[in-house]
Amino acid sequence: MSKTAIIFPGQGSQKVGMANDLYEHDEVATSILNQAQQALDFDILETMFTDSEEKLGQTENTQPALLTHSIALFNALNDLNADYTMGHSLGEYASLVASSVLKFEDAVKIVRKRGQLMAEAFPNGVGSMAAVLGLDYEEVDAICKQLSTEEAIIEPANINSPGQIVVSGHKNVIDQLVAEGKSLGAKRVLPLAVSGPFHSSMMQVIKDDFASFIDQFEWQDAQYPVVQNVHAKGETDAKIIKANMIEQLYSPVQFIDSTQWLIDQGVDHFIEIGPGKVLSGLIKKINRNVKVTSIQTLEDVKGWNEND
Repeated sequence: MSKTAIIFPGQGSQKVGMANDLYEHDEVATSILNQAQQALDFDILETMFTDSEEKLGQTENTQPALLTHSIALFNALNDLNADYTMGHSLGEYASLVASSVLKFEDAVKIVRKRGQLMAEAFPNGVGSMAAVLGLDYEEVDAICKQLSTEEAIIEPANINSPGQIVVSGHKNVIDQLVAEGKSLGAKRVLPLAVSGPFHSSMMQVIKDDFASFIDQFEWQDAQYPVVQNVHAKGETDAKIIKANMIEQLYSPVQFIDSTQWLIDQGVDHFIEIGPGKVLSGLIKKINRNVKVTSIQTLEDVKGWNEND
């Protein structure tokens, strides 16, 4: 029997003008956009629709913007029947909303705080990330161990697809890997436009502050199993999900294993909801035989609803 997983993208998929096509043209999506505007301490709609790429790209702004866009699209879709939900890093919060673990208004406040804590964890220039192309996880992990010292570390952070592993850690070691990547066997090493060592053990410095912040919100058992980044398995228990979202801050995103776990459960259709097609591309690299649908725009929503 065919099964479906709804998946949500993370940072890097944002672009100025995002969700502008939905606003005042879809009643359900507009309601979500307005809820975000009321829940937050800044003008999120202006940042999404018209502000600079630089402002939207600040992680404390990017995170609520992406969550809001994804959930606006998700709620606008008619009769969207899912067996599982999953998100990549930040996108996991959209999967929690889709599975009724968190209310949207709570989730958008959580990711705003998450972004602020991540941005403030280290001064600019201390941490960074880079994408390593052309090597598998074991090869990248071995290089990270080779380059790391007691003073400066580098670790696998996003296990995205065969041949695409993102690393995270101290910027000086990331810069060394970018410079020496080809000689170490990589096809290319591309520095990412981020200001922190996300999903590395360095981020443990914010876990206590984040844990105490999310304690004020109500976490419910999941309506659909949420495949969690930290261990690549479906969870429905609210306490386990919440604990894993804290651990997610400083643990690698196990996207290959998460995708494979879903396929092993019988999932043969992945629906990516949110701006861009990053996850759709990664899934096709993991398994070319599954169906992938992308819902990014008002036109995509109309097409889905008309064909449903």
